Amino acid sequence: MATSEDVWQLLAELATAQKETDLLLKEVSQQQKETAQQQKETDLLFKEISQQQKATDRQLKELGKQIGGLGAKFGSFTEGLALPSMETILGQQFGME
Repeated sequence: MATSEDVWQLLAELATAQKETDLLLKEVSQQQKETAQQQKETDLLFKEISQQQKATDRQLKELGKQIGGLGAKFGSFTEGLALPSMETILGQQFGME
């Protein structure tokens, strides 16, 4: 049979265990808050990266168009230089127009 001292000792142990549990719950709660904050920061970074990626994609597309335009201009320039020479050569050598 438990004596009153045993009951008081058990209650003291229970109170100590309750304090430890409360402390652990506070720590877990704090960790959850920190994790939630980190998740928000991570989500914001992903959003910024996504926006930067879209901007980079637009810039690459525009650059591709510009390079294509330069290629076309260079081709026209080359044709402009070569065509008169070719007409002269074809006319002189082969009698062609």
